[in-house]
Amino acid sequence: MFKYIRRKFGEASFIHTDSFDNAEKAADPQAIGEFVEVKVNDIKIDFIKVKKEKDERVKDSSAKVQGSPKIETHKVSGDKST
Repeated sequence: MFKYIRRKFGEASFIHTDSFDNAEKAADPQAIGEFVEVKVNDIKIDFIKVKKEKDERVKDSSAKVQGSPKIETHKVSGDKST
């Protein structure tokens, strides 16, 4: 079975809001604060690529048990089969 993958390439303008205990931490670009929200303002899609990919899964369900090859076994005492 084949699957089709679509990837969109583009640009986005966003506002990422964090809260801090003091102004010094908030002014430090490396500081990590408490996440508040992300708001996306503008999205511009430059182009889209569609790619056909082969699905590597086996068509038969894994729940379906395949029989093992026929193997000759030794006769067990008490077995009534011939």
